[in-house]
Amino acid sequence: MMEDISNNLTRLVIALSRACVPRCKILLTLTLVCIPLGVIASVEKPNASIETQSLQTKITQRDFKIIEQLVSIAQRNSAIVQETKAAIGLSAYQDILFVELSPNQTTTSFAAPDTSSESARSFSLTITIDPIKLVGTISQMPIREARWNEAKHQKRLTVMQYYFAYLQACQASKIAAYRMQKFVQNSRVANLNSQAVSPHQVNYLANSEYVAATTEMLNANIREQLTLEELAVCVGLSPQKMITIINGQ
Repeated sequence: MMEDISNNLTRLVIALSRACVPRCKILLTLTLVCIPLGVIASVEKPNASIETQSLQTKITQRDFKIIEQLVSIAQRNSAIVQETKAAIGLSAYQDILFVELSPNQTTTSFAAPDTSSESARSFSLTITIDPIKLVGTISQMPIREARWNEAKHQKRLTVMQYYFAYLQACQASKIAAYRMQKFVQNSRVANLNSQAVSPHQVNYLANSEYVAATTEMLNANIREQLTLEELAVCVGLSPQKMITIINGQ
């Protein structure tokens, strides 16, 4: 009796195993196929923080607003602009007008013997004008105004040049970062497809594409930082405040 039961159980297990083998093979095949495809798809999926950033093709109204704000600050902080502005103000007449304030004391005596004298103090204001220097200053005023306007325009031009250089450097950094990201993604896919070489054994320094990508990214980042410093010095602000103004925060 026990032998019959054992034989029946053996036949049932064999029948179930034969029926499940094809399904197991299908499941195993799907698993082996889907895992590499999923890994490759995740590697090839671009980083949204980089690829979603569109490149700038022209100067926008926002750029012009930022430039106007930076020019206004730079002109207030410029020593040359302020000196030329003072040359057309009241300081231009300091050698022409002479103002003198003199104190005077007046004593009044009365004829009656029992009446004391009274004294009063006053001040006299004397204004002296040198007509020759006045005519010369007035004739030089258009030249001084021209120098002031020239200093303002030169400061504006310098700010625009440094701002555009910083704008180009930022865009170059985006391009370099994107190329570096694509190189890393392609390298990962190549390592997944290669069974002979481990990713830890790859010598990236011997890869000319890797060297070019990293060098481009480093140069772009350095250039971006330098142009930011130059713009900050031109405007007369710190780099942190420059970033705050440019980002509109």
